[in-house]
Amino acid sequence: MLSIAAFATPVFVAAGQSLPPKIAQRQQDMKAMAEAAKSINAMFKGSSRYNARSFKGAAEAIRSTSGTALSSLFDGLVTAPGSKASASIETERQQFDKLALDLAAYAAALSSAADQNPDTLGPGMRMQAGDAAVGGGPLSKKVDPARAAGSMPAEHAFHLMLQTCTSCHAKFRVESK
Repeated sequence: MLSIAAFATPVFVAAGQSLPPKIAQRQQDMKAMAEAAKSINAMFKGSSRYNARSFKGAAEAIRSTSGTALSSLFDGLVTAPGSKASASIETERQQFDKLALDLAAYAAALSSAADQNPDTLGPGMRMQAGDAAVGGGPLSKKVDPARAAGSMPAEHAFHLMLQTCTSCHAKFRVESK
């Protein structure tokens, strides 16, 4: 099972300077979510054997660090030296919070899919022709993840979850120079 530490470890910005605990925690959580997503992706690609427990553990790691848990880590201090968070989180808080909740909804759908598929990553978990036309791009029909994520194939929910991450980073993350 995927093991994700729940404790903030000190992250150093420059010699002897550490990040505020909330920023260190959110950076650690983001790294944990990225590792969990890589684990799920490897199972979908076939480069790692499907294991429902590992799949569910990875989905739960994402679910538990997204949604309101993620939003709360951006209360108060949003930007600071060593942080890649954009100040636009403060001015566009409603959109940021929605993306965090969408991320949690997709991760919950993945967790449920693991429960429903204990032995194999079967065809019911795979995207089918036409799935990308629903919530899959700028010209596609938009869906409400809270209502629709549980009824779509897990692979589609996974791709929409990754798109949610990409959208959030594009809007609310400042790239290092």
